[in-house]
Amino acid sequence: MTRWTFLTRIGKGVIVAAGVVFLGTLMSGPSLAAEYKEEETRVLLSRLKDSKHSLVDGISQAEKAYGIAISAKFEMKGENLMLSVYTAKEGRNKDAEHNVLMELLGDATKPTWEPEIEVFEDKPHIARSAMHLTLMQVTKLALVEVIKKAAAVQPGTVYSVIPAVRDGKPIFGVLVATPDGKSVPLTLDLRTGKVIK
Repeated sequence: MTRWTFLTRIGKGVIVAAGVVFLGTLMSGPSLAAEYKEEETRVLLSRLKDSKHSLVDGISQAEKAYGIAISAKFEMKGENLMLSVYTAKEGRNKDAEHNVLMELLGDATKPTWEPEIEVFEDKPHIARSAMHLTLMQVTKLALVEVIKKAAAVQPGTVYSVIPAVRDGKPIFGVLVATPDGKSVPLTLDLRTGKVIK
């Protein structure tokens, strides 16, 4: 249970107080969020060696039964290293409104990846996955191809591939863990897969 979840269950007065404290924290120390993100990334990178599966493995497994993969990444859930793949069940030819958008999420350290499946119903996940699907509809590239292109440019382990819009251009944001434990971001053109400098 997160601290915020705990506070929201206490009552409205505490939610307001928590919001004020949170806002005050952002105003007085914006580096706190960055420091937390850096620590989270450090832990994730240190745990990638424990994975029994690659992003390509997860994507290939997900696409056998759950449609096109529209994003994929490793993430931490508590102490567990998880492999997450978003899919669109009806493929590229159906828009988000007429598709089934879901996440397959499972422990990456187990010999067999056995993900739990969540069909998105909440607004944040629907909005995020709808954008991913829309971007995947304007490219012929599959996520597996993007991962291979990124790996050819930057040695290491690709641990995140997500379609996005940056500076008005559709791109793939790719993160690669280097052998010395660093994270290298790559930006690939969504249509061609070429690395953008």
